[in-house]
Amino acid sequence: MVDFEVTVIGGGVVGLSIARELSLSGKKVLLIEKNSSFGRENSSRNSGVIHAGIYYPNNSFKNKFCAPGNESLYSYAKERSIEFSNCGKIIIATSKEEEEKLNQIILNAKRNGLILEKLSKRRLKELEPELVGEVGLLSRTTGIIDIHDLMLNFITDIEHSGGLVSFNSEFSHSINKTNHISFFLKKDEKQEVKTKSIINSTGLHSHLIAKKIDGINVDDIPIIRYVKGNYLSLSGKSPFKKLIYPLPEKDGLGIHSTLNLNGVTIFGPDTVDVEEIDFHVTKNIKKKFVNSISKYWPEVKNKKLNYDYCGIRPKNTNNDFSFFTKKLENDSLIINLFGIESPGLTSSIQIGKYILKIFKHQ
Repeated sequence: MVDFEVTVIGGGVVGLSIARELSLSGKKVLLIEKNSSFGRENSSRNSGVIHAGIYYPNNSFKNKFCAPGNESLYSYAKERSIEFSNCGKIIIATSKEEEEKLNQIILNAKRNGLILEKLSKRRLKELEPELVGEVGLLSRTTGIIDIHDLMLNFITDIEHSGGLVSFNSEFSHSINKTNHISFFLKKDEKQEVKTKSIINSTGLHSHLIAKKIDGINVDDIPIIRYVKGNYLSLSGKSPFKKLIYPLPEKDGLGIHSTLNLNGVTIFGPDTVDVEEIDFHVTKNIKKKFVNSISKYWPEVKNKKLNYDYCGIRPKNTNNDFSFFTKKLENDSLIINLFGIESPGLTSSIQIGKYILKIFKHQ
């Protein structure tokens, strides 16, 4: 007899959402998290932005999940009184050359079913007097959310529907048995836990954890590279009411200006390739930030920026979310999630629904 129908490894926002969806469907779920609390890594180290789904290629998972995820998050936040702000976002072109790129963004957004409002120089000044630019795009459905409270609510749902969340529980390895999977935790490698299926949602560590799951071929694990993003906060009053984004870059959306729910302006992230996970903000980057931000807000040169926090993205070679599903001979299911980065927060509820669908179709 198995102890659990499904075990989810990883207590970030996506792992919690998956465990929530499966628990609500009536499955007996265990979620294990190696840290002493939930969302200790990337889930608490991002901009907290609810994205609209503007940039993603039409047939990608990011596109498939982001726009409906945006609606799901707002509706869940309203239902649960989770603090959020549907403040909107402006994508800014600071030169005539950049305007052509904005037109491409409008077309891609349209393909994704989203309408962006083009803003003239005059309209930009009306909306954001301190913003400097030639032309802009307004996304009305972009916003920010209290991620911590969102994850707390996911845990409440899991526990209310009979699921179990276990912290300080680091996955060691699994062994496939006749009619189930046995797995072991690092804190007690003698104690066997029996589960029917395993979902690996460990973010930055997914490609490493996959190697410890019995039955997973190394060839089925994608190459993941790490891209670090630093954030700096602004001292004093925020210059903007909306989120301000420059044109997107290869590995991110440029050093943008976001707000947190306390009204503090946070600038970031930059993009730096790194080999290892290190959650210390990179020093000596203020000049790079000032140079970038001053293109749309020259006044930053006279303001104080503070080193704040950083996150690390697990970048898949195809720059998309990846779901690797394997059904074992004993009818157990193993699902590995790879490359879950932005817009992972916005997509979290939809990813949970997608994983439940996989179970229903097995």
